[in-house]
Amino acid sequence: MQTAPYRFVETGIQDAALNMAIDEAILFHHIQDQVPPTLRVFRWSQPAISLGRFQSIEREIDVTECERQGTILVRRPTGGRAVYHRDEFTYSIVIGKRDGVPSGVVAAYAYLSQGLLAALRQIGVEAEISDERVNKHPSAACFASSTQADLTSGGFKLVGSAQVWKDQSLLQQGSLPLDDRAAEFFNMLRFPDPETRQEALALYSEKTTPLHTFAPQASWNDVATAFKQGFSTFLHHEFEPEELSTSEWNLAHQLVEEKYNKLNWRKERVKLISERQDVAL
Repeated sequence: MQTAPYRFVETGIQDAALNMAIDEAILFHHIQDQVPPTLRVFRWSQPAISLGRFQSIEREIDVTECERQGTILVRRPTGGRAVYHRDEFTYSIVIGKRDGVPSGVVAAYAYLSQGLLAALRQIGVEAEISDERVNKHPSAACFASSTQADLTSGGFKLVGSAQVWKDQSLLQQGSLPLDDRAAEFFNMLRFPDPETRQEALALYSEKTTPLHTFAPQASWNDVATAFKQGFSTFLHHEFEPEELSTSEWNLAHQLVEEKYNKLNWRKERVKLISERQDVAL
């Protein structure tokens, strides 16, 4: 291991807007070279659907059904499609070119997938990086789409991740479903008719499976430990448990009020916080 440690942060149970704001706050501080590469693991205070920052809620999400099921909607700073956060493990990693990550979304995703592979091995799951061509099947759900560098085991996609780059730093957010909640998730997505919904759900079930299919005894804490060890092994850096700084918390709460409590900010010119001049740290 190299001498300079990276940071492992567990922020516990937070609401959806704050979870997204925390990730952007960490990214801003990494851009400013104020924090080392950071792996964060976190939970959600209630079921939530996170949307890619360019997704259309009106076209893709049944807001009434979300309200009926008590599911919160939030927009991510990263791209990609909708992810259902219930009975799943969520991680984010902030790292950059100066830390050895290759340029470009696809190359960086393939690179960081090696850390995910190492994490899964820690809990006894042998996976591989898929070379499947991009599948643009029309579904709002992240796990219903496949891309090059997806992680699969036995032909099933296990982890869905999305990325955003700013300057020389990137934020990657990802979800590893622990149990199968696909049916209730698809009930909250918009489809032209029930038959199309069932076809999409069937395709989803053919291509994806939750972690507990392969590791039924793995707890959330087991997965958190595996991610810490797996990324440490791959990146050749120890991940030291730390807390967020006061500055990061302050910025995160500011971002909740200015951005993440709203769903329509994607309709404006998308600006990450590092482009702003009025950041209160």
